[in-house]
Amino acid sequence: MNKPWKIILVLLGIFAAGGVTGGFVTLKVCRDKIANRPVPEEWEPRHLKKLSDRLALTPEQREQLRPIIRSRMEDLNRLRNQSMGETRVVVEAMQREINEKLTPEQRIKFADMNREMREMRDARERHEREKKAKAGHAKPGPEGAPPAKPPAP
Repeated sequence: MNKPWKIILVLLGIFAAGGVTGGFVTLKVCRDKIANRPVPEEWEPRHLKKLSDRLALTPEQREQLRPIIRSRMEDLNRLRNQSMGETRVVVEAMQREINEKLTPEQRIKFADMNREMREMRDARERHEREKKAKAGHAKPGPEGAPPAKPPAP
């Protein structure tokens, strides 16, 4: 009678260990994917290369599509920046409202949580700036396209 429970507990332990391991692997993969996502300066050459490879574009078609893709990618980057700014305003308002409802001890913990999140965001933004700098000094893009340059300050 005792033996079936031991088997069940062992199987539950194995299942739980697999779940925890899978969670950590997923977290690592997601972090790596986010860290290696292309910066806006890489969008145009990557998209043009993908279209060229998959559609077998002629050189003339690549030249015709390059300004279209560049223009629309600039539009997307503007929208992205605008959205990020608006998101930050909403998050800051939420944090202020939450802070008003907390005890002094909870406010200290909440401030620490927000500081940690800011540090992670700053590290992510620093990483993106470094990628932009590298993109500005990279070899020419696909099909001889000039490398993407970071926007002027």
